[in-house]
Amino acid sequence: MIIDPIDLKLIRLLELHGSIPVNEIIAKFHITQEEILLRIKNFEDSGFISNYGMKLFLPGIIGGKWYWGCIASETTPRFKPEYSVPHLEEIVENLTFPAGICPNMSLLFFTQNLHETYKIINKTPGIKYAEIYKINEYNIKVPIILLKESWQLIAQLYDRLPKLDYVNIHSIINKPDLDDEVILSRLIWSKKNRKGVISIFPNFNWSVIKNYVHLHLAVTTKMRIKELRKIVNKLGFSGNITSRFKKRYIQLEFNLWGFSDMQTIFSALKQVRKLTIEGYSFAHKNTIYNDWIKRYIKEKI
Repeated sequence: MIIDPIDLKLIRLLELHGSIPVNEIIAKFHITQEEILLRIKNFEDSGFISNYGMKLFLPGIIGGKWYWGCIASETTPRFKPEYSVPHLEEIVENLTFPAGICPNMSLLFFTQNLHETYKIINKTPGIKYAEIYKINEYNIKVPIILLKESWQLIAQLYDRLPKLDYVNIHSIINKPDLDDEVILSRLIWSKKNRKGVISIFPNFNWSVIKNYVHLHLAVTTKMRIKELRKIVNKLGFSGNITSRFKKRYIQLEFNLWGFSDMQTIFSALKQVRKLTIEGYSFAHKNTIYNDWIKRYIKEKI
């Protein structure tokens, strides 16, 4: 599949929110709603979007203090992420070279105890190394109470996931017809409905895209981050400094639109005396993990 910058914008919105704020895209890129939906259908037909998964906003449903976190890890084939984190949301797999310089797997999850989750993950077979980060923190005193009927509709939507496409999702969120769809539209989180407690997100297979790659470079340097940031900004390519892995390898990320872009970045960074490129990684797959949600919904019905 070949994509363009508009496609990439749509992909990033789907990745972040699960849905597209159509009016924003129309105003920015001067395209029609029909073209937006056709582009996403192309993602589905090509296999880039294989299917869709469900997420629950547990802090809003249960209440109390919660953390939304990320585990960056170096794993072996023995690692089974579904058995390591109780409220796992998403599994992000990367292709790395050489091993151990960049995380080959990241896990998004909800927890009420970051320290306990860290201890569990580091005792899990197949984990060679793991770091845990807090993305967000919630302290909700009054949770949202969902009626049994609402949970039944969520269960029906969950069962429909294998056959769901984005046209269906867009219709439920923006133009619900039936009474059940109206209720679901109020339950689904979107940029215009921030009181929603469920979300529908796509599963991505990045290897399908032929002309674009999101590259992470792991570097070591004696430069200050401020100095390094100036160099990255001069390179362009939407470059950014994201984090350190193993407290040593600084992760630089770039959007690349071809092999010549990669050559330009590698050549430029090799000229920097105080910097060494140690390894790199590419996005491979994003998988929404929702098996535990099926059990959770059954308990509510």
